[in-house]
Formats: sequence, structure tokens, C-alpha cells
Amino acid sequence: MNYSPSPIVPEMVPLPRAPAIFGLSRSHLYRLAAAGRVRMVKAGARTLVDAASVRAFLASLPTAQIRTGQAA
Repeated sequence: MNYSPSPIVPEMVPLPRAPAIFGLSRSHLYRLAAAGRVRMVKAGARTLVDAASVRAFLASLPTAQIRTGQAA
């Protein structure tokens, strides 16, 4: 499976589109916002996710420790 993210992500992403763009579920984004890790704003009835805050959160995560599948 090839993963090729869009090179252009707007500064603010509508909440319904955010899971597909960032790879995080809607409920996870809400939990991160409640914890103050991700910023969301209201524009009328719309909820927008601050892309920079999501990028900062993702950058703060530890590196995955990938092990090779060697037979014992």
C-alpha cells in the first residue's frame, strides 16, 4: 500500500475531514483537544482543527520500536 499524503494541508481543517488527513479518529482528536494537546476553534457552527497543533502533537510522539520478524 502506497501512502502519499497531500503536500498541502490548510492551516485549519474542518473536523469531518481531519481524521482522513491526520490519521487520527474523530474521538481521539476530541480527547486531545480536551487535554489541551490539540487546538480546535469554532467558526459559526463549524469546528476547525488547527493543523499546526496536530503536527506538534504527532512530532512529540516517541519513535516506534520496530522489530524484525526473526524465527526463534
